[in-house]
Amino acid sequence: MEKPRKTLVVSSPEFVEGGLIPTKFTCKGKGFNPSLVIDGVPDGTESMVLIMEDPDAPKGFFTHWVIFDIQPANSISENSGQGVSGLNSLGEMGYTPPCPPSGLHRYFFHVFALDSGLDLRPGSTRTAVEDAMRPHVLAYGTLMGKFGDAKHLAKESSAKGKAADSASATEGYHEERTTVDESGAGAWQTDKKVQH
Repeated sequence: MEKPRKTLVVSSPEFVEGGLIPTKFTCKGKGFNPSLVIDGVPDGTESMVLIMEDPDAPKGFFTHWVIFDIQPANSISENSGQGVSGLNSLGEMGYTPPCPPSGLHRYFFHVFALDSGLDLRPGSTRTAVEDAMRPHVLAYGTLMGKFGDAKHLAKESSAKGKAADSASATEGYHEERTTVDESGAGAWQTDKKVQH
C-alpha cells in the first residue's frame, strides 16, 4: 500500500508562483539556479530530490536539473552544489538555465521529501531517480515560474493590466522565509546557450 503523501510548500525569494523568473537565472544572465524555500518538510525525511522541467520545449518535456540525496533542509541555495547531480536533457550534470527559442515557457521546480537516501551514482538519469524514489516519497511540492521573449512577456503583462505592472516580484513573501541554507553552496554554472 502506498504511503499518503503530504504537501511541501515550495517558494522562492526571487519570483512568485506563476511569475517571471529573473533574467539572472537564465541563459541571458549568469545562468545559475535561483534559491528555493521549502516549507512543510515532514519528520522522518532522510533525503530530498529536486527535478526542474520545461513542458513547453519544442520537442516536449525538457529536464533542466536533477539533484538527489539532498540533505533535509528548508531551502536550496542560489548557485547550489547541494545533493548529488543526475543528468539533465543535455546529458550533462548540473543546472541548465531557461533559454526558450520563442514564446513564454513554464519552468516547474518539483521537490520531493523521501524517507530514504537513493542508492544511485552521480550522473544517474531522471528515470532512474524517479524509479528509485517512487516507494519512498513522504511529501511533494512544486513551484512554477515563467520566462520567454520580450514580445510574449509584453503581451502577458498588458493582458494582466495595471495591477500586474505594480506587483512586486516578492509580493506575498515573508522576510523570515527568504533565508536560505548556504551550507551546500557550490558552483554549478553554465554559459551554454542551448534553447529550451
